[in-house]
Amino acid sequence: MKKTPQQFRRDNVKKLFEKILKDTQTQLTPVSINIAESVNEDFTKVNLSFMERTNENSKLLDLKSVKARGFVDGLFTGLKDHYLISYPTLEKIRLVDLTVSPIAKRGTSLGSDAKANVSFRVLVDKHGEAEFESRSRSVVHSSFTAVLKAFEFYINCERTFLRLRSILEDAQVRNRGDIAERCMLDLSVLTGVNTYA
Repeated sequence: MKKTPQQFRRDNVKKLFEKILKDTQTQLTPVSINIAESVNEDFTKVNLSFMERTNENSKLLDLKSVKARGFVDGLFTGLKDHYLISYPTLEKIRLVDLTVSPIAKRGTSLGSDAKANVSFRVLVDKHGEAEFESRSRSVVHSSFTAVLKAFEFYINCERTFLRLRSILEDAQVRNRGDIAERCMLDLSVLTGVNTYA
């Protein structure tokens, strides 16, 4: 499959994570999700549990009773509410498309046990769209994983930006134009996918 320009930009940003954050990148891994819906009510209640790892530090996070309009909204709302104070650029992310594609095996009678590929397209204000996907036997698990991938990416973007800004300020104080110039190039890679204050 041919990569889009947005995918090339994201690949370059991920290389920057490796260079700047190294093994301190934030990783978000699903643990469990519980969804409660009623046909008589116009909301969904979602409980999320996931691991947040940064280098050697890991913690289990539980987001309880997230009230939303469907479980996808519950995923985005819960994660955004949890991380927005620490990472304000998450405010610019909007879900614009959701695609669920079954990967059916030939020869199965119902095909309902097929894996599902779930793809989310998010729009970042003034920076275009990015796609995050996951595949498993559960549409819910795939959705949870794909949304965590999106948040993980933009959290690492902001962490990388803050680290680069600190390196740039230090380089300017020490009159290290070579380091400052490299930082400016790296910052331009990041500003290709989001805007930072």
